[in-house]
Amino acid sequence: MMKIHLIGIPSAGKTTLGTALSKRLGIQHYPLDELAFVDDRWTLRQAAERDDMLNEILAQPSFITEGGFLGWTDELFAASDLILWLDPPLHVLVWRHVRRFKRDPWWIPSLLRFQIQSYRRPIGAGPAKDDPDQTRAGIMAALKPWRTKVFRVRRAVDASEIVSFLDREPH
Repeated sequence: MMKIHLIGIPSAGKTTLGTALSKRLGIQHYPLDELAFVDDRWTLRQAAERDDMLNEILAQPSFITEGGFLGWTDELFAASDLILWLDPPLHVLVWRHVRRFKRDPWWIPSLLRFQIQSYRRPIGAGPAKDDPDQTRAGIMAALKPWRTKVFRVRRAVDASEIVSFLDREPH
């Protein structure tokens, strides 16, 4: 049984790795966007409803969660056995973002500004209006209390590498 949380800014690879780890380890994967938002236009879910959904996940014996959210996820950090911070270089994030949104090219300039601001801005100066700490620096600060279980990944990894790492680490 294992509780894993993946965190990183947009396009870090959280969903891709979370899905692959779920298949590989046979553990349920929970994208936190589904808790935070009620639709694909990023309409925020009521905090009480979101927290109820989070508590259902926390009650599971194993889980893989992923998202870039801070604050309301502190209980998740505390419960996780391993926190994987996906922190690739900016050029990788930009390339992934362009590839992701190439079907909607009119969005790319504003999305790239968001991506670059998430990567470069200091704590509390993030581009997300509902979470100004949702930056690389904000994530770094938020993870300090959990540093003994944080594994920072600065390059592309696949599920087999993470599974090998888990096999080597004592639990």
